[in-house]
Amino acid sequence: MKILLTGTKGYRPGFIANNFIRLYEDKYDITEYEGDIRDWDRSAEYWRNFDMILHLAAMAGVRRSHEEPELYWDVNVTASKKIFSVAEEVPILYASSSSIYEWWLSPYATTKYAMEAIAPENTLGLRFHTVYGDNSRSDMLYDKLLRRDVSYLTDHTRDWTHVEDICSAIDICIQNFHTLKGHRAIDVGNGHPVSVVDMANKVWPNNNLPVREVSGERQDTCADPSILLGYEWEPKHHILDD
Repeated sequence: MKILLTGTKGYRPGFIANNFIRLYEDKYDITEYEGDIRDWDRSAEYWRNFDMILHLAAMAGVRRSHEEPELYWDVNVTASKKIFSVAEEVPILYASSSSIYEWWLSPYATTKYAMEAIAPENTLGLRFHTVYGDNSRSDMLYDKLLRRDVSYLTDHTRDWTHVEDICSAIDICIQNFHTLKGHRAIDVGNGHPVSVVDMANKVWPNNNLPVREVSGERQDTCADPSILLGYEWEPKHHILDD
């Protein structure tokens, strides 16, 4: 199966996309999209080379989106609209977010909500819940805790989902795209939230970090993985066990 993958290169190389290649490069014939997706410009002949587009390129990070909302809109919505324009030619599996459930809280969440709103037929959105794992983006809390580069924690709970479980869910969605696409978008998460404090104490024991309230993002997240579980997806990691 020939897959065009966005998100491994360009403006901000992606954590999930690069792990997907690492885990599934022997199973799929993967072509990495070169360059910035905002410069997306390909002919119809180009699309006929692929069986699916896996669109994982995005501006991620809730807090940074409050500082650069226009950039987030340009990358996540305007550029994605160009990619969605070829959905009649090629099926598209794309990265959405758990943030859409309270989309008004941040520019990032709003862009993901807008992506789902403009996504045409023959697409499926994946609402990723808080992704973690080794070699994650340097601005992600899990990675910062590993580096001991954190000055405070929050009182949030998150449905921490390991990047390898995210990638196995993507694999299942590729294999079952034509039956799953009727859902338009589905949750990808293990359904067992853990507080930020408990996670931090696991990764950085005896950290003694203060807890602060932070606005502009969801207080609690919890996936409903029932659709994926129906396709025999089973998470193999848990944040407090890894």
